[in-house]
Amino acid sequence: MAMNGALGGLVGITAGCSVVTPWAACIIGIIAGWVYIGFSKFLIKMKIDDAVDAIPVHFANGMWGVIAVGLFAEPDLMATAG
Repeated sequence: MAMNGALGGLVGITAGCSVVTPWAACIIGIIAGWVYIGFSKFLIKMKIDDAVDAIPVHFANGMWGVIAVGLFAEPDLMATAG
């Protein structure tokens, strides 16, 4: 579970890695860990079998990463990223 949480943090920051500051990247990663735990428990409750927890890691944290870009993106970095 710890490795999937860490991997979820990496997936969460991937969408906005070029447009967020380091402090925001840490916040995004921490929230992504909690997103992973919540979505994993949701799948268990819904009785959806995902043996390696790929759906919470990649789907749920991918969605969080896209939302996080809108919340944490810095305008100056967006201009540089093009």
